[in-house]
Amino acid sequence: MGPWAITALMILGFGGFAALAWRKVAIFRALQPEVRWDRPLARLRRVAVMGLGQSRMVAGEWRPGIMHAAIFLGFCALLVRKLHLIVIGYDATAVIPGAAGAAYAAFKDFVEVAVLAAVGYAFWRRFVVKPRRLEPNREAVLILSLIVVIVVSDFAFDALRFVAFAGEPGIAHERRFAPVGSALAAAFAGLSPGALAAAMQASYWLQMVTVFSFLVILPLGEHFHIVTALPALFLARETPVNRVPAVDLEAIMADDAGEDMKVGVRTAADLTWKEAFDPFTCTECGRCKDSCPTFLTGKPLAMKWVNDALKHHLLARRGEIVAGKAQDLPPLVGEVIGEETLWACTTCGYCERACPIGLEHLGRFYRLRQHRVMMEGAFPAELKAVFDAYESQSNPWGLPADTRGEWARGLDVPLLESAAQAKDLDWLFYVGSAQSFDARAQKTARAFVRILRAAGVRFAILGPREGSTGECVRRAGNEMLFQSLAQPLVETLNGLGVARIVTCDPHAFNALKNEYPEFGGRWEVLHHTQLIDRLIAEGRLAPRRAFAGVAYHEPCYLARHNGEYEAPRRVLAAVSTDAPPEIAPCRDKAVCCGAGGARMWMEERTGTRINVLRAGQALEARPQVIATACPYCAIMLRDGVAELGRGDEVPVRDLAELVAEALPDPA
Repeated sequence: MGPWAITALMILGFGGFAALAWRKVAIFRALQPEVRWDRPLARLRRVAVMGLGQSRMVAGEWRPGIMHAAIFLGFCALLVRKLHLIVIGYDATAVIPGAAGAAYAAFKDFVEVAVLAAVGYAFWRRFVVKPRRLEPNREAVLILSLIVVIVVSDFAFDALRFVAFAGEPGIAHERRFAPVGSALAAAFAGLSPGALAAAMQASYWLQMVTVFSFLVILPLGEHFHIVTALPALFLARETPVNRVPAVDLEAIMADDAGEDMKVGVRTAADLTWKEAFDPFTCTECGRCKDSCPTFLTGKPLAMKWVNDALKHHLLARRGEIVAGKAQDLPPLVGEVIGEETLWACTTCGYCERACPIGLEHLGRFYRLRQHRVMMEGAFPAELKAVFDAYESQSNPWGLPADTRGEWARGLDVPLLESAAQAKDLDWLFYVGSAQSFDARAQKTARAFVRILRAAGVRFAILGPREGSTGECVRRAGNEMLFQSLAQPLVETLNGLGVARIVTCDPHAFNALKNEYPEFGGRWEVLHHTQLIDRLIAEGRLAPRRAFAGVAYHEPCYLARHNGEYEAPRRVLAAVSTDAPPEIAPCRDKAVCCGAGGARMWMEERTGTRINVLRAGQALEARPQVIATACPYCAIMLRDGVAELGRGDEVPVRDLAELVAEALPDPA
């Protein structure tokens, strides 16, 4: 086909790709270090399942998932074909010999037909179906068109080559197992030798120039993810999605910190290399929008938009970043990410769970918030009162801390007062701020006490000694206040010899289980639905089937952040007379109530209220009762149902209340 020509094309193609890719790689290299290659076997397993197996891509939405999987696996399979074509550039009659060549010829045709079908579906979806999450994208259309050119020209080249070298045994053998190329060859059989040779050359060089042009285009746009997606999966975070990056306050407050004191992220120079790697890896598939509460309610936030803004900013400021001129970089908040965008996030984690290549969003936002709050004192006005209330009374309501156990008055609930007493307990009931101070949420705490007593569980509470976990202020960026709340709580729990904790609050459950170990708090922690489910399974609770039409709303911090979907459903099934209706979307795609990330305490001034959206979705299931397993979800949904004018018809209740009512009356 032309040894000099194919050699020159490879030099231009690979050289162009390397030069353009380096423009981005140099940015990553210049940013903050971070270890992302520990536990290599677990990381390789994730690459195999989510990358090569396309598990999230197919599970999230099967039709476009299969489409993308076909194109991705087609790329992987056809890499062998492109190597073969390069060899053909040096020897026109080169074949893969024997059974391997026959198998590959058949497999290649099958894969290319599947890729063409997938690309056809992609065009139909983009121009006919037009799902909301897909935005107009000329690059996507260009890439899809190039794929069509590559596949069609490959079929044509096969057919022409089969005719031109019909006398070559190896090529004749290959033809017998290549159904598409063989069928097309019949159409070219009547061409003159000159026309046949010219057409074969044209189809070969059209394909090869397109392939190497494709390669050079990759580093210029979003399709760089073809190169970076599998590495991104290998490098993805091993810690829970909702883990807030810790801040070493002792180092920050040290006398020698001086003007070099840094907290969180102010400019692009403060990002870790992985936080910059992700924007360039974003596929712009838009899956992060499907159940994103801010996108669905008209807020200026979707992970795709944030990644896009960061990517363009990093490229625009590449010179300063690579040269280490951090002082010349503008702040990210305001310049790249809007103030409203930063504070709109409910930290529900949907975007990260939906992302087919495991890109990370929450960690960046937590660190941006940390800088705004702790270094600049810039945060929504409503949070000032919340921070003050936590600081003075260890609860966001600002009610006296010494009244924290008043909800249990008349119930004769024991207070934990010594390590010796703790040895005789099964569980410490950590009540949390909502069920200590919110009048409606207190009913859930009282119901849970009845459940524990009915099951013969030995438990106690801390009462006035119980401090807040502070998870709300941590997600609002006030790490200093959080640690000032966490440290005494750890000291109290450890000093009393607590080993096992149960709580009705998924936010407290998440903090105590996933975040407190870094501060010395290592206990077994259960959510109340998990313990109730266990007690029912053990036969220690025997609730009656007393309720019908109960629709369950998924709390983000129990389900998405901690993977607990089944225990609440088993508990609900145990008290239901029918098959409980699901609120769509549900499970991994369940929409947040709007309370997380300190949004509980902030006003929504743009678009629809998130709790109203979710309440509306719940009412579409035609429930008689809406159940949940989080005090904050209950508050938000109750307000949402009331705003929709159905507050008197459809109550919102915690699962513990339903179980307590379904228990036989005590003797």
